[in-house]
Amino acid sequence: MKKITILISLFLITSALAYSHTLGIGLYVPLGGSIPSLYQNDNLNPTSSLSPKSAFEVGVIFNPRVTFNINEHNDVSLGIDVGWYRDTFKFQTSSKNFTHEFDNVMVGLNFRWNPAIFELGIGGGVKIPFTGKYWEGNNNVALSGGNFSSRFNNPVIPYVRLYTGIDLYLVSLSLYVNFDIPNMQIKDNLASLGEGYSYPGKLASVDIGVQLGLYLDIFKFAEKINKLLIN
Repeated sequence: MKKITILISLFLITSALAYSHTLGIGLYVPLGGSIPSLYQNDNLNPTSSLSPKSAFEVGVIFNPRVTFNINEHNDVSLGIDVGWYRDTFKFQTSSKNFTHEFDNVMVGLNFRWNPAIFELGIGGGVKIPFTGKYWEGNNNVALSGGNFSSRFNNPVIPYVRLYTGIDLYLVSLSLYVNFDIPNMQIKDNLASLGEGYSYPGKLASVDIGVQLGLYLDIFKFAEKINKLLIN
């Protein structure tokens, strides 16, 4: 039974590699704006006493991936996203504006389909804040690891990302929509730290922007396997 399992595993791995086109690495830079929400006390409706304000967001993300060649005009890719991403959650009250700004380590999976020169993709994972700032007007307070655990419950931001655009071999340009799922929660009884901590609840946002990408093929599995079979 053990030998059969090993043989089946080897067959599946060999088949996958035989049909895979390349192993490569990509780099992409998302540039966009966020539309934040704040969900108080597990309420499904965002708090009505705050007005969301759009703010600039940016990231630098590496994407090692395997690309499978389906036919002459269709490829699919499965990869890992690892990088840095800045999240901003900006709100306005009747008298003040404040922003929760986080610099995150981003880790996730990315699935992409390339019909001809076009691309359609979906990704998801988590963003983990490691530093940041709290802004109130033009003044800010720097945040580090200890600040996050004392000010927030569940300091992790799950996300889902959708994108579409064109892929011209080494360079891609796409539009994306990113959904930050409400999970990271401002703790209760922190109003003394600033206006932004007077509203305990879960932060969420919808981010919209453009994504610039570069991609380099490193290793062609099919070519190597075919050469081994021929020899």
